[in-house]
Amino acid sequence: MPRTPRWRSLLAIGLCGAVLGGAAAGSAAARSRMLAQPAAALDAACSPAVAAYRRVGPAVVLVANQLTVATTLGAQQRTGWGSGLVFDARGYIVTNDHVVAGASRLSVTLADGTVLPAQLVGGDPSTDLAVVRVHAGRPLPVAVFGDSRTVEPGELAIAIGNPLGPQFAQSVTERVTEMIQTDAAINPGNSGGPLLNAAGQVIGITSVKVAQAQPGLAASGLGFAIPSDAVRRVVDDLVRYGRVRRAWLGVALRVTPPEALPGEAQAVAVSALSPGGPAARAGLEAGDRLVRWNRTAVSNYYALVLAINAAAPGQRVQLTVERAGRTLAREVTLGAEPETAPA
Repeated sequence: MPRTPRWRSLLAIGLCGAVLGGAAAGSAAARSRMLAQPAAALDAACSPAVAAYRRVGPAVVLVANQLTVATTLGAQQRTGWGSGLVFDARGYIVTNDHVVAGASRLSVTLADGTVLPAQLVGGDPSTDLAVVRVHAGRPLPVAVFGDSRTVEPGELAIAIGNPLGPQFAQSVTERVTEMIQTDAAINPGNSGGPLLNAAGQVIGITSVKVAQAQPGLAASGLGFAIPSDAVRRVVDDLVRYGRVRRAWLGVALRVTPPEALPGEAQAVAVSALSPGGPAARAGLEAGDRLVRWNRTAVSNYYALVLAINAAAPGQRVQLTVERAGRTLAREVTLGAEPETAPA
């Protein structure tokens, strides 16, 4: 019979203290009546985080990364901790790339306390995502991904993870989110855990917490999560190919002004083309200014990068460019980014 992990009792106290605490102050019969209530009744009485946790908590795991570190005393073993989320019942788990990078050995602790060796399937440093796999000998509970495009500023967000390692495993925090910038508490070890909406759907994978916005300026409660739509694309590629296959336009770009911020306007022009690349085959030339990607205006470099990242190799896109005072339309079939692609 699986043992009941200590964190489950801690969560009951932390999330339903007002309800169960009242029963604890009464008679044993009162406590029994409270604990015997249907789950729906407890959900109504407790924080919305309870219902979300009940849905997703069994799929949240602890990821341990054992590193071999060279020191003046010789090679030493050090262990780092992070969180992960089971997204495939066959044992596939998504976590942050920085949680597993450089590991000499990986292990995963499931929600029921079972510890299993894990293998790295693939990692993607640019999105800070990685996939590891365990063989549990049984189907594992999985989380359901939501649509991160529907996330609204001010929407409830709930983070589940393993802050500071196993002694605080499976903690739950809830705050509000502005897009996938969130003030749900993200502490060391939470990285790789899910960010949930009130329906218990995964809208992101927690990645970083900013403690200092700039030198001398502290930041409190500022964290970021990778949107679930991006997570699904990355993990699908990591499982299939062991790496992320990104769309590739095959151009080098010149932006004016170069120091513009993401929300500011920039002119984006082609400075060079990869011989035989997608843009060259479509007839683009050096000096062409990119004006529109399908129906979306190319307002700056960041807008173009987001559009390329959202596309898939083999996809056809309509590019509108300005060349010597003329507006031209070109259809480009995107390629798969070479591992050493220049742009």
